[in-house]
Amino acid sequence: MSDEGDRNYISVGGWMLLLLLMAVPCVGLVALIILAFTGENETRKNYCRAIIAWFLVLVAIGVAVALLGLGPEIQKQISNWKGK
Repeated sequence: MSDEGDRNYISVGGWMLLLLLMAVPCVGLVALIILAFTGENETRKNYCRAIIAWFLVLVAIGVAVALLGLGPEIQKQISNWKGK
């Protein structure tokens, strides 16, 4: 199914290797940033960019929770759910 002219084709093995690489702490983060902006494979670049975008969204939510002082209230709710 791989076509030599198709720059966006990634095999199952390629995806497995990419996911394994991303699972390694620190190395995965550096690889994610490098792969998001280099290379010719648009599918891989878009995937890495989407992961970075989700990471930034989650960081923004975490900062908002911290700035609004909602951390203790969230912990209290979680404790209530565990206790029941």
